[in-house]
Amino acid sequence: MCTKWQAWAWLLCRSRSGGVEFESVHTYLNIQLTMEIVIQLPESNECEPGKLYRKSSYVNVHEGLQSLRNNEVFCDIKLKTEDNKIINAHKVVLSAASPYFNAMFTHFAERNHELVLIPQIDSAALQLLVDFIYSGDIIVTKKNVQDLLAAANILQLQEVKKACCDFLQSQLCPTNCISINAIADFYSCMKLIRNSELYIYQHFSEVFGGDEFLSLSSEQVIKLISSDKLVVPSEEKVFESVIRWVKYELGSRKSILPQLMEHVRLALTSKNYILKNVAEDPLIRNCFKCNHYVNEALNLLLLKEHLPQSIWDKPRHGDKVILVVGGMQTGLSSSAEYYDPKTNQFHFGPSSIRDRRRHGVVAINNNLIFDVGGYVSSLTTFPSVEVLDLSSESPCWKPGVDMLVKRSDLGVGVINNNIYAVGGFNHIDSFLSSAEVFDHRIQEWQMISDMTSTRSNFSVGVLNDLLYVVGGHNHSSLTTNTVEYYNPITDMWTPIANMCEGRNFSGVGALYGELYVVGGCNIAMFLKSVEKYTPSTGVWTTIADMHLPRINPVVTLDGLLYAVGGRNETGILDSMEFYNPHTNTWTMVKATMINKQILQGIVAINRPLNFPTNQRI
Repeated sequence: MCTKWQAWAWLLCRSRSGGVEFESVHTYLNIQLTMEIVIQLPESNECEPGKLYRKSSYVNVHEGLQSLRNNEVFCDIKLKTEDNKIINAHKVVLSAASPYFNAMFTHFAERNHELVLIPQIDSAALQLLVDFIYSGDIIVTKKNVQDLLAAANILQLQEVKKACCDFLQSQLCPTNCISINAIADFYSCMKLIRNSELYIYQHFSEVFGGDEFLSLSSEQVIKLISSDKLVVPSEEKVFESVIRWVKYELGSRKSILPQLMEHVRLALTSKNYILKNVAEDPLIRNCFKCNHYVNEALNLLLLKEHLPQSIWDKPRHGDKVILVVGGMQTGLSSSAEYYDPKTNQFHFGPSSIRDRRRHGVVAINNNLIFDVGGYVSSLTTFPSVEVLDLSSESPCWKPGVDMLVKRSDLGVGVINNNIYAVGGFNHIDSFLSSAEVFDHRIQEWQMISDMTSTRSNFSVGVLNDLLYVVGGHNHSSLTTNTVEYYNPITDMWTPIANMCEGRNFSGVGALYGELYVVGGCNIAMFLKSVEKYTPSTGVWTTIADMHLPRINPVVTLDGLLYAVGGRNETGILDSMEFYNPHTNTWTMVKATMINKQILQGIVAINRPLNFPTNQRI
């Protein structure tokens, strides 16, 4: 008796030699089936489910389909481009991948055609997209990205469209961001529209010097220069951009100048700049309406301390998020997260190099974040600094220049892009009165005058280019209500009026020319009280309490004061609330932090293009 495999071999040899012929493949298979060995599986009384086996890879399927197409096997459609290039394919494969082809081959006359003209699509791009449908691979380059995006948009190949948008985003620079934004708008690529607009806002000082800026319409220029999201080192840059744009086509644009000048916040410049650079410009001097804006700005500068802030002297803040770095959860943490007020959500951020708490976090040049000092325990106080460059393609923390003195529980602040690190604690000198400054231009720390007393667990705020240190404790007092400020010009510390209440670990922020001190604790209790200092009167006044008592850092964002995380008698908090100075009210934020945090660093930063956007998991 021959076995199944012997029968297979005999039939195969006979068929190849011509000795056996079959009417059809079905006849051949019927013979084979009669030779099958029947295997009896043991019966089971229980109903057992079958087991799913899934193909691990579809590479061989892709290769098989591609081979059939290359050899023109079963091909039932020819795609013809306007330059007469012919591309062979299978209707069923194209229909499965593309809604465009699916509609064409099911609902329209082309379903009965063997040759179809594909207009408005570049032949090279169509060839790449058909190859992608069969292979799953495509290479996007500077040369083909626009043609691929146009073709993918027509064929509704969303994966390729996204790949093109991701590529264009990776190519953003000051010389092409406006044209990339226009491309994104034309093809309704919403993510690329947002990110290219954000890039333009954040790099405006470089963008307005390029040729693309000069081609913008007056409506587009007004949209840019009227936005609070605009990031500029000074309002002078906005004025210079307006004059450059108008002069490029002076004949047609001169009449638009008053509309543009309405959105230049001249009161954010200096009196000297207005008189020498603005008022003396021939275009401004010969325009009655523009002269009105000049006089209005000069009056605002003269009466600045006595008038409420208006749009004419409202600082531009960029499109910002709140970054929370390090601190302590159940243990120490190097984690980071950021809060996006637009979506009211927290996202994970890039973790720092080492665990830190009781440290300070500040930002300079709109894109460099410095994490300064801190400790793991009282015996491991750090002089180290870490830096996060938000402008890099993949932002990550890197070692910076160490301070001259080890410090934890310190205060940090920024004036004119110089970082000030003051006071604090270390295990060598205990409580500190010393202070130092980091000059970013030369990458060096230098000692400055000591504070009038030692301080630890205090807070720092910057107002009118003065560095205020608030509360804390020292050798003689566990909690103090004293306040002093440092003037970088004179290198001198000056005491001011005491707060209404002594505070440790409070939060400090500056809004609309006033200094706010939030929460904290004293010997007896955690505090939810808040007070503010008005420099013109030299007086502290109490304002509305927070909803919760907490020790915490605070940060200002879009004219609001945010208290984030912290701790009170119930434990470590993951909640957040904000204060509106116009209504004198606190509002709880619905979003909660990913991690409960205490003694963390916090700073408002320009929205990064390349931050991760994953939320809690």
